[in-house]
Amino acid sequence: MKKSLLFLIIFSCQLLSGQILCIKTFEQNDSICAGVDNLILNGGFENTTCNQIGGYICPNAQSYNCDIKEWKCANGGMQTYATIYDSTHSVIPEGLNAVYFGNGPAYSCKNPLGARDTSCLNSTSIIVTGIPVGYPYCGSDYGGQLGVSLEQSVTGLIPGNIYVLDFWAGGESYNPPFLDRGLFSVDFGFGNTFLRCKSTKPLSSNKGTIFLIEFKAASSSITIKFTNWGHICATCTELVIDNVRLYKLEELLKCSSPCITEAKNYNENISVSLYPNPFFNELQVKSNNFDQMEVTLYDITSRKLLQKGFTNLVSLSTENLTSGKKFTFMK
Repeated sequence: MKKSLLFLIIFSCQLLSGQILCIKTFEQNDSICAGVDNLILNGGFENTTCNQIGGYICPNAQSYNCDIKEWKCANGGMQTYATIYDSTHSVIPEGLNAVYFGNGPAYSCKNPLGARDTSCLNSTSIIVTGIPVGYPYCGSDYGGQLGVSLEQSVTGLIPGNIYVLDFWAGGESYNPPFLDRGLFSVDFGFGNTFLRCKSTKPLSSNKGTIFLIEFKAASSSITIKFTNWGHICATCTELVIDNVRLYKLEELLKCSSPCITEAKNYNENISVSLYPNPFFNELQVKSNNFDQMEVTLYDITSRKLLQKGFTNLVSLSTENLTSGKKFTFMK
């Protein structure tokens, strides 16, 4: 019998002080802006102790044997095989190396049969939505819900200033042919932003995707983190990244127009709706605002139960909440 939870919830929803302002993509391999003052160190992955294929970069992997200077491979599992790629394995837009996030089968949507279903993914815009709570995930030998990540911490930012995160994304292309787009995320303090990547066959004219993400810094230091869970379908590729750069908006203006002209007014009227009512194992929170927001769920004793970042719509899993418990709702 399903438990029913009534809409008596202490609920906090707020704009974060920093935010992603917009994302632009370019289907090309060349940089949009050359010679920027890059705050990322070793963004082309040239400084490494890895010898291309066979050099596994994640300490949790059984075959771990090399590192990429300035970068940390986090999470993953014993079977994770993230490694360095060269031009015999992918298009390499900058230098000689790129990073391949090699992992196993992954699951992005709910499916009672356990099949690698991708029908929930809404990819009508650059940001992918529709992913249920608890997804994506992969087997525990590949990192589970955490997947496998590559991250670097950056200091010296000015809170409130606008910066650009600029990187190239491609994907594994063969063995068997991975012709369908993969799923990955990038996080630099606002929660996972889910994006798609496409196959970039080596020694070809295949083009990857340049992502330009403009954001307002919330603090003087951030951690840039890229995450892949694995092949979300039998023919879906996995992430390859290269040429990661972080620089001030002023540098982008020298060679390209920004995708925003001003930051949005934080005092605008924001409405939030919650449904269904009553709810069972999942609560949907929807806002009329597309800035980065955060939802926090408390019980009537002010004990924090759930916290999650989102932009417009988020699903909160309530399966672990006590059956029949009543909460109080407040904005």
